[in-house]
Order: sequence, then structure tokens, then C-alpha cells
Amino acid sequence: MPMHSTIKSVNWHITPRCNYRCRFCFAQNFHDGTVPYDKGLEILEILADAGMTKINFAGGEPLLHPGILDYCRESKKLGMTVSITTNGSKLNPSKIRKMAGIVDWIGLSIDSSLDTVEAELGRGTGNHVSNCLESAIYLHQAGIKLKVNTCVTALTFQENMIPLIRMLNPDRWKVLQMMHIDGENDFARDLEISAGDFRYFVERHRNVLLENGTSPVFESADDMESSYFMLTPGGFVKSDAGRKVTLYPLDEVIEKGIDNFVSEMKYQERGAIYEWS
Repeated sequence: MPMHSTIKSVNWHITPRCNYRCRFCFAQNFHDGTVPYDKGLEILEILADAGMTKINFAGGEPLLHPGILDYCRESKKLGMTVSITTNGSKLNPSKIRKMAGIVDWIGLSIDSSLDTVEAELGRGTGNHVSNCLESAIYLHQAGIKLKVNTCVTALTFQENMIPLIRMLNPDRWKVLQMMHIDGENDFARDLEISAGDFRYFVERHRNVLLENGTSPVFESADDMESSYFMLTPGGFVKSDAGRKVTLYPLDEVIEKGIDNFVSEMKYQERGAIYEWS
């Protein structure tokens, strides 16, 4: 029997493929390929049996995975809340309509209010913000909840993102300090910011109140380390303890207890569990 813990959500980086080249991305250098579809279904069942009630499909760019909507549908059948974190470039009204009813949340990664800055970060080629604004309209119309994920870097920590957030009107806004992971985003060390720089951004945005009455969620690099339950495309559990990558077989993690690989205390303290259903 799986050993259950207070950790109830999992991030599966379902594919290493991506059409963007975000310089600071820590989800790089995956050394395992994507699993066959049937194996993926087995992984979903293992996660549900282990007590996961929310799954977030990430990447790479998860919308490049040909079976992504099938995985979402099967996850819903297993009783999980389903989320996709995407750069938004593959979203369109037709795809969003297909997601309605099987995808509960879409997380759009938006790190700057300026398309020129996003392009400099490697997120698109100059129309990322405008694309996300358009997609937000269709997501709201389809009844899919919108989360905005913002990674704060040396290029953006002095920005005021409040006007853009007002236009996007998300149900949740998560603000993350750029995190360096050995061997993954070493080439982006120039984008790192200090704890003080991150606090500067936080203080400028701390009093933002979203239309649903919630406040932004701020996560420093220290908050994030060892506080996420993550799977690689091949279904291995990925640990970032010590800011370096270590992989463990999923079966081993479930047998020994997820809390031996992910800090339950830090998971709870960063507000990982919220009203996601």
C-alpha cells in the first residue's frame, strides 16, 4: 500500500520538447524520453493511489505532447484536478474549447509586461504578452481557471506588473524568484537576483488583490527548493535538494513515502494546497 502524506499535488514534466528557449528554465537537460501512452496511464494510476488530488502537466511545453488531452481526460476519471502550465503559444479558441470539462486550470508563464523583455529572456520572439492576453479572454469564456506564473529575474525585478495582471484577471498569481539548479540553467547566472531584489518586487506587488479576493503567492528560491513533487518525462521523481538534480524511481518514492523526498513542511508553508477544485 502506498504511504500517504499531506502532499496532494504533483507536477509531471511530461515532455522535454519546447518551442521556446527561456534562458532561465530549470526544467532542462532531461535525460529520459517520454513514456509510451500505456505506461503513462500506469503512472497516473500510481499517483492517484498515492493520494494525489491535483496533477499539473508541465514541460518543456506540454501542449506539444500528442497525448496531453487524453492524459488530462484520464486524470479527471481518476478524480484529480487537472492543470497545464504552458507558454500559451499553442493555445487557440478551438483547443481551449476542447479543454473545457477536462482541464480545470491553465497556468500561463508571463515574466514581464513587455514583449521585448520576454523575447530577451527567450520566451517567444516578440508577441508573447499579446498572445497571453488574447488566450486569457478565451479561457475565461470557457470557464477554465487561469493562473499566471511569473519568474522574477535581473531583467524584471524592478517592473510594475499590476496593470498587466489587472488585464489578465487571473484566479491565481504565483511569483517565483529565479532559481539556479546546477547543471540545468548554469548559462543564465546573469539573470539571478538576490533575496533583497526579490523582496523589492514582492513589496511592490504585495497588496494586489485579485478579483476573487485572493492575494499573490510569493515563493523565494529557498521556499521552492525540496518543496515540489516533480516527475520527469520518463516518470522518475526529480529532486532539487541542494540545488542539484537527483532522480529516483517512482515506485521507490511511493514505497518509502513521498515526504522522504519532498519536504512536507516547506510544501505546506509555501501554500501549495489551496482551493483548486
